[in-house]
Amino acid sequence: MGWTPSDYPEPGIHWDLTEAEYRDAWGLYVNHRHYRLADLCGYEVGNKARYAAIWEQSHLPTLNQVSDYRIPFEGFQAKYDSLKEEHYLPVRLNGYNVGGKAFFAAIWERERSLPLVSVRHNIDYANLYQYVKAMRLEGYTLVDLCGFTGPDAKTLCAAVWEGWPGFEAYWDWIQPQFGTSYQGLFDGRDHVHYRAARNIGFTVRIGPSHEETPVYTSVWPYSDGRSWTARYGMDASSLKIEVSQKKASGFRLVSLGGFALGSGTNAVQRFCPIWEKREAGTVIPTLVAKFRKYHDVPGLSLALSKDEKLVYAGGFGWADKAHAMAVSTSSLFRIASVSKPITAVAIMKLCAEGRLAPQTLVFGGKGILEEMGTPADPRIEKIIVRNLLEHSAGGWRNDSNDPMFTNPHLDQRKLIEWVLANRPLDYLPGTKYLYSNFGYCILGRIIEKVTGKSYANYVKEKILAPCGIGDMDIAGNTNADRLPNEVFYYDQNGEDPYGMPVRRMDAHGGWLATPVDLIDFALRVDQLPKKTDLLPADWISYMTEPSGLYDDSTPPKPGNYANGWHVNGSTWWHNGTLPGTTSMLARTSDGFCWAAVMNTRYREPDDKEPKDKDTAVALENLMWEIHDQVDTY
Repeated sequence: MGWTPSDYPEPGIHWDLTEAEYRDAWGLYVNHRHYRLADLCGYEVGNKARYAAIWEQSHLPTLNQVSDYRIPFEGFQAKYDSLKEEHYLPVRLNGYNVGGKAFFAAIWERERSLPLVSVRHNIDYANLYQYVKAMRLEGYTLVDLCGFTGPDAKTLCAAVWEGWPGFEAYWDWIQPQFGTSYQGLFDGRDHVHYRAARNIGFTVRIGPSHEETPVYTSVWPYSDGRSWTARYGMDASSLKIEVSQKKASGFRLVSLGGFALGSGTNAVQRFCPIWEKREAGTVIPTLVAKFRKYHDVPGLSLALSKDEKLVYAGGFGWADKAHAMAVSTSSLFRIASVSKPITAVAIMKLCAEGRLAPQTLVFGGKGILEEMGTPADPRIEKIIVRNLLEHSAGGWRNDSNDPMFTNPHLDQRKLIEWVLANRPLDYLPGTKYLYSNFGYCILGRIIEKVTGKSYANYVKEKILAPCGIGDMDIAGNTNADRLPNEVFYYDQNGEDPYGMPVRRMDAHGGWLATPVDLIDFALRVDQLPKKTDLLPADWISYMTEPSGLYDDSTPPKPGNYANGWHVNGSTWWHNGTLPGTTSMLARTSDGFCWAAVMNTRYREPDDKEPKDKDTAVALENLMWEIHDQVDTY
């Protein structure tokens, strides 16, 4: 009848797959549903290859994962070397036998938060203990281990390690044991401070008769407090029942540990599964700790809501390392370009009230800012408010000549006058997507002209106060300008966080906020039913309708930018960076909203691959990983 997902108790969890069925499952989950492969193992059943795997939902913008389920033993080193050249590193490595030959099933990922990875695929089983001891002394942590029969009928093991230079590794393991001994050692392990993350079985040949006997081993990282449970030596029918029961109790299957009991025509499948409860209070701190360690992040704060209810908020690390001040949920951070959605909502509110229109001309004799003078480039007089909102004014892009980072002695109005006189456009307005900080600076002045108030005061009174936000403010330029609860900023590219006119950036990148503030703001423009929105529904729809414009790269790329938001369907977001600052705000299609900020920034050079340490990319990936990995809040 063929393979179908409905044959199994839970989507993404499959075993006893033939090669063809595994390829079909890969095509379904990875190519069509954008799942990620979380576990993979091969084994022999009746002298034929079978595969078991766990695919999990993934919303990461890029998957950056490859897998091979049947690598010959002799070809593994070449495969490993080739993928390493492309910046892929193994995260799972499973050795198995079919028809007396050894193969590997493996998962590689790139842009992973691991500074050191060590892989060995041919460890002599007799020397396993000494090998593990030596790796531990070098500071490595064991993350995956398996056993199989190699050439000359010799039992071999394969292992994957990760290491953190300068950090002491906390982990434990149970070296391979026969079933009765293994159960006693498993029960006697410290289950409070450690948890089983890999639970593996494999067959060894013992005694003069080379009797085939299963042994079991497991890897125990330091526990973060999450609930877990494990079994070993289960048959397929028992596993199917247990998967359903554990799911009903809130557990997620995270490791299958499939292996062959016996060999050849006598081989049958067995499993050593591990289940975990993925709760926010344990998973998020673990993910953040790993993230901070790899990206050298002093302090980070984040918050999440689900269905317009705040479900998590937390502060991590240092607001000020020199004074040992910890980040709290009330710590204020510069939010950089996450300021743009705030400005866009202020403009939309004026439009909804009939005090402004998206088609309003901005400059020249008919423009709302006519007092700024006659532009040297006549095309500038064709710019309308919507062009500024969607970055289609035709120039003044965010590059090394960004007007907002020039002439720091000029205030906003003097800067605009200087640009109109000295910086012509690159294109006719409305024809290209060119991200422009300067365009949003102009929008701030339009708000001031229409309302007769300063930009900051209008936003505080009409946008933030109705959201219940009272602590947001425009940031200062220098360390001496820091507010009492504001963090200190640390840049990793050698730029000075206190050497730029941040206050002048008000409407495009000047706000200070907490993640909870940003959530409170986003929930009032999300078109969801529980909280009254600041704008009529039709104006929110207008605000989040992408322009459809392309940039001027080769080949051209779609901007997917609306009016103050990047948009992908019903997911809207914006990120931001400045020297010493990285920020993120998102409203997702499945009812989540999140915000995250940190007091550092690192940008990869344009010619460096992979861009796994660029903090803007990494922070976005972290938040999507939290979204995918947490089951309960």
